[in-house]
Amino acid sequence: MKSISVLLVLTFIFLNELYSQEKTTSKEVGLYFSSLNSFGIRYKFGNEKRMFRLTALSLSAERMTSPDQNKAGAGLNFGVELPFRITDVFSFYYGPELRSSFNHLKVYSTSCDYNTIDAYHAGIGMILGFSRSIQSNIIMSVEIVPGFSYSKIIAGNLDTISFGLYS
Repeated sequence: MKSISVLLVLTFIFLNELYSQEKTTSKEVGLYFSSLNSFGIRYKFGNEKRMFRLTALSLSAERMTSPDQNKAGAGLNFGVELPFRITDVFSFYYGPELRSSFNHLKVYSTSCDYNTIDAYHAGIGMILGFSRSIQSNIIMSVEIVPGFSYSKIIAGNLDTISFGLYS
């Protein structure tokens, strides 16, 4: 998991330096929400033909009372957006995205065979989104990222590996 994160950060730094030489560059910083308890910060850079994006601090936290448990997680995603301008203010974009995350669940129960669950996830998805320019420096966008994932879940003595689809 650490090697994936290091690889993504090094790729991000390399691509940022590579594209910083172009004349028409664009940089964006924004907030990312996938639900009310999962959010992060997204940084994009590139030009009107290609935007690289790094979603860092993709954080999630949840407290449940039945059974009594705490859940927390973090992730790092790297993707490439290929925008297609529909009008002056409305665009469609698509492209690939690499995803990685770690989640930790702590269960406070004596009837449970295990007290912690650690889940490691890695995946690749396809970004499909629309954006609208509200002002010259404010853009609102909505997207989905369906894809494939690999998960490794460790719960006590149980170690599970699974593959699946996500959206």
